[in-house]
Amino acid sequence: MHKTIAALLLAGVAFALPLRAETLTYSWRLKGGITWAAKLAFPASGQGTLQTDEAGNVHSQLTMLGKDDPKSFYLYESVMAPDGAKTLSSRNAYAYRDDHRDERVVFDTTKGQTQVHRVDNDTNETRIKKLSSIEPKDVLTSIYYLRHHADELRMPKRAEIFSGSKGYGVLYIPQPATTMNNVAVRPFRIQPIGGDKTGEVRVWLSDDAQHVPVRIEIDQKYATLKLDLVK
Repeated sequence: MHKTIAALLLAGVAFALPLRAETLTYSWRLKGGITWAAKLAFPASGQGTLQTDEAGNVHSQLTMLGKDDPKSFYLYESVMAPDGAKTLSSRNAYAYRDDHRDERVVFDTTKGQTQVHRVDNDTNETRIKKLSSIEPKDVLTSIYYLRHHADELRMPKRAEIFSGSKGYGVLYIPQPATTMNNVAVRPFRIQPIGGDKTGEVRVWLSDDAQHVPVRIEIDQKYATLKLDLVK
C-alpha cells in the first residue's frame, strides 16, 4: 500500500499532474528608467501573489501590495479561454496615496467589440470600442499561454496583446535556456513590434513540466516592474 502511494507521488512529480489551482508568491520592486520619479506616483516595492484557477475558463490574478503603504497596490486580472487561447475579460488597477485607477475590459469577439469601464479620481465611464482581433491577449494571458506552449515554441510567434482596449502587435520570442539562482529556466520575451520597448514583458519559466514563472519583468512608461519568485 505504502509503495503504491509512493509510486503515485513520484509519478505526479515526473509527469506533472494538471493544476487546478495555484498560488505563487513574489517579491517585487520598480527598477531602471526614472524610478526616482515613478516612486512619487506609484508604490515602489513589496510582496505579490500570482493566483491561477483552471476550473472552466481560466482565472489569473497578479496582486502586488506596496511595502510602505499597505493600502497601495498594483493589480492585473484576466479571465481567459483554456490554454490561454484568448482573453475574455481583463482588469488593471492601482492605488497609491490619494490616487487610484481601475479599468475593466470585456472582449466580445462575436460582436467584434470591447466594453471598457474605467474609474479613477476624475472619471467613471463606460465605452464601447471596436475589436479587430479574434484572439486578444493581455499580459497574464500571454504568460499563461507561454507556460502551456513553452515546449513547442522554438521560433518567434506573432500575437496581439492588449493594454486596456488598445491592441499592439508583439512577438513571443524564445531565448536560450540558462540558469537563475541555480534553477534551470527557459526565458521568453514578449516584444512589441516596431522597436518601442515600452510594454515589453520578459518571463523566465522553470525548465520543467510546470514552467513556473521564476522571474517576471514588465516594462512601463517610467520604470520596470520586476518580480522574483519566493515560493
